[in-house]
Amino acid sequence: MKHTSNTRIVFADSSGEAKEQYLALKIETKDPGAVLECFKVSELEDFDLSSGFNFVGEISVSPPVMEEIRQDPERAYVLYYLEDIEVGC
Repeated sequence: MKHTSNTRIVFADSSGEAKEQYLALKIETKDPGAVLECFKVSELEDFDLSSGFNFVGEISVSPPVMEEIRQDPERAYVLYYLEDIEVGC
């Protein structure tokens, strides 16, 4: 089953730059085939900067994350890995 992991906020001038910054963090995943998702918040139709919570792709961002995004919303990207992770019962 696909799960999100390692969510980060990155401030960049392009999605390519945001991905480079994220990859430079050298975050390890459990799934070697993990897919890096990247969203520019200012380009998301349903994103409400004044809201406490928002949905970005497969995740919801909480009030502390929203505060970070508000520091520079025009350059804010939300990135995370979408990976296959075995979840035990």
